[in-house]
Amino acid sequence: MTPPATGHTPAGTPPGGRPPRPPRRPRRPSAARRADVLTAARQLFAERGFHATSTRELAQAADINDALLYRYFPSKDAILTALVNEAIAAFQHLPDTRPASDLPAAELLELIGTAFVRTATEQLDLLTILVSEHHALTDDHRFAEFIHHAAVNLGHLLDRMTGPDVHASGYLTARAYMGSLIAFVIAQDVLGLSAIQPLDPAEYVHHLATLTARGLSAKVAGEEPA
Repeated sequence: MTPPATGHTPAGTPPGGRPPRPPRRPRRPSAARRADVLTAARQLFAERGFHATSTRELAQAADINDALLYRYFPSKDAILTALVNEAIAAFQHLPDTRPASDLPAAELLELIGTAFVRTATEQLDLLTILVSEHHALTDDHRFAEFIHHAAVNLGHLLDRMTGPDVHASGYLTARAYMGSLIAFVIAQDVLGLSAIQPLDPAEYVHHLATLTARGLSAKVAGEEPA
């Protein structure tokens, strides 16, 4: 005689027991979850834009729920501020010009330029956010101030190299040099000029540093047009 049907028992269910619970996902430390949010924000803000990215999308990309997102950041603006912190921290690792002040101008400029382009390329998503989301950072001038102070320091050094008898315009030279470095990375890697005309960053920096140093030498020799 066939026993009465008792219903389908899922595989792995103990006889007479409940189905086993799925294993819980290991809890990540708070610092790791916060880092996951910033990593997701770097990608989404750079690809879609700050305003076009919702907090729900950020939470999903970071693999946390919406409510937990606000435990680490009170607002989306706070996430953007934290990304500016990351950008400043990354660029603050550029070489200090003081120990290298005895180098020839071309070598010093190439040293600084190489490090700047390398850092900007490594932090391309952050640089993209800083440029494209400047309207969302109207009250946060810290990165602009960082660039300014870096140009001031380099400008003072260039003025000392040209000597006291030459009109001091090191800041202008430093701003022009650093601006050319930023423009190179944006044009090649953000605007996509590298797909049309690839350039070796090292070759570009060497060329730019050489031209800038020649301009300084011409100024010292009195060959610069008035």
